Amino acid sequence: MKLQRLFFIDKERLKMINEADTILKILQSNGINDLDEIEYGSQCYDELMDYFADEMPYGVMKARDGMPDEWIIDRLIDLGIDKELEAKQDLAKHYRWKGMI
Repeated sequence: MKLQRLFFIDKERLKMINEADTILKILQSNGINDLDEIEYGSQCYDELMDYFADEMPYGVMKARDGMPDEWIIDRLIDLGIDKELEAKQDLAKHYRWKGMI
């Protein structure tokens, strides 16, 4: 029983890791370094809307029950994407300070 629970947790964690990697690829391909750079109507926004189309509630998608851009940002924060982007920026600043870039 314990093994089954552990497998289920690892399976869910693996799904979140794969999802985060896919989203990071979308952000990187559009040159996004901060979540504030995602603009409504941009190519990155459209790609994220397509990616989250099955997951986003219909009312939010149609902007009746909420704003789709806010929902996307909240979802990215839930996945920890904001922390990953911040860590990359901090590392780049560190390398610049050390004269490595």
